[in-house]
Amino acid sequence: MGIILGVTLLVACFTVILIFKLSISRDDVSSIPGPPSKSWLFGNLLEFVLGLPSGKTEFGWMSKYGMVHRFKACFGQERLMVSDPTALRYILSNPTLFVKSPSHQLINLVAFGEGSLLHAKGEVHSRIRSVMNPMFSAANVRALTPILEKAAQDLSERWESVSGSVIDVYRAMHNTSLQAVGEGIMGHDIHGDTAFAASYANLVNSAAKRSNATILGDAILSRLPAATASILKNFPPPELRPFLDHRKMTSALATRLLNTKTEALRLGIEPEKDLFSVLVGENAELSSSKMTFEEIKNQFGTITVAGEDTTANTLVWVLFVLSQNPQWQDQLREEVYQAFADNSDSFLDYDRLPFLNALIKETLRFYSTVPHTERISAEETVIPLSEPITTSTGKVLNEVKLNKGRYVTIAIACYQRLTSVWGADANEFKPSRWMQGEAAQGASLGPYANLLCFLGGPRTCIGWRFAILETQVVLCELIRKFTFSLPDDVHLQPAYAITLVPVDGDGKSYLPLRVDRLE
Repeated sequence: MGIILGVTLLVACFTVILIFKLSISRDDVSSIPGPPSKSWLFGNLLEFVLGLPSGKTEFGWMSKYGMVHRFKACFGQERLMVSDPTALRYILSNPTLFVKSPSHQLINLVAFGEGSLLHAKGEVHSRIRSVMNPMFSAANVRALTPILEKAAQDLSERWESVSGSVIDVYRAMHNTSLQAVGEGIMGHDIHGDTAFAASYANLVNSAAKRSNATILGDAILSRLPAATASILKNFPPPELRPFLDHRKMTSALATRLLNTKTEALRLGIEPEKDLFSVLVGENAELSSSKMTFEEIKNQFGTITVAGEDTTANTLVWVLFVLSQNPQWQDQLREEVYQAFADNSDSFLDYDRLPFLNALIKETLRFYSTVPHTERISAEETVIPLSEPITTSTGKVLNEVKLNKGRYVTIAIACYQRLTSVWGADANEFKPSRWMQGEAAQGASLGPYANLLCFLGGPRTCIGWRFAILETQVVLCELIRKFTFSLPDDVHLQPAYAITLVPVDGDGKSYLPLRVDRLE
């Protein structure tokens, strides 16, 4: 059986290579400088995806080869890595021209279903996005402030009873973020739903796994016929089984919640403040662009994953930085104390706290929660550049010609370390850069502070305002009541696990901090 499986995989590999070579004619990518391949089977992917600390490899490539360079993937496939702001703007502004890879589309289909924001394409995505945009308006998100403050207060109450202990802040931030998403967006107590919480944790853990096998599996999957996705959607391989299991659980929960919200609307009952209740009400007023029940239902899983994981990890990295810089803790604490004293009878406007927001922005820049993502050119195109590049043959390019089917890596973390955008000190963690006028020079990307952590263009993260407010609220609550310090024997480094996470020498994702209650 093992021999048969091995031969089958070998034939599949050679078929993949043949299809790839026949489908890609020569464009500019092959002549663009880049790092030498480490192996024919994996190219540069092992050092890029699995290398520690995360970022070291691509930052080194960018320093040596520039903002646009070539690197090798599995089976000798050549890919383009891009951090050039002009090129990134073009790629992100054209989502039908630069589409998600087959492996990413399959995962999104299995995990979230047809019509989810992460899987929908073209006119369907545009229609769903237009209906959902008001759901995440500044006013609707701001109305959730009491819910987010309650989630933060619940956390601080738990910590008060264990003051002086070393706490896994990584796990605590994820629990709090899941509570915030559940109550603020879904209108559901996820903490009290242990089955859902366990299923979600299994999903996240499965998605975060990275190994030689997963890299090779992605490469093979990306070259299989498109019809394969419809088969694997309901009969996924073992590594995708947690995605399907969680989709089924989310579907059942979403059906129950939506039926309740729809019935309340029919009876004229005052709707809850959660954002899906807002969506149900606004969608009912629409005609031709209205979302179906199934489409709304399939957003629950998408919003949970997109809203919880990245925000929790942003909080983790902010607290990691603060734990090593007590002077910044003092500065933030003083600012927060003063703000609460001045707003004792009204909601606090968190956007008006300069150091708080400088700290958040610098964390998002320096520790990009999603370091990179990838797209495939759906047809032949030409990418414009902000600076010319010189090919290995000496030709100067002001734009890069791509053939259909070319993989492009959107190097988010690299863009956020560009000295041409962020200054000569781009590789330093420096919150003060955000308190001295415009931090980014000559760039206009993303919905927030010229950062790409929420991507940009038509597929900008729809919940970015919610993520920022949650981060602001939780940090203000914690810094008012606790001090944080990193134990001397703890040594962590950033690792790529879909999002950027701190890991120890054994690869465990966690952040142990000593947490002390302020007297």
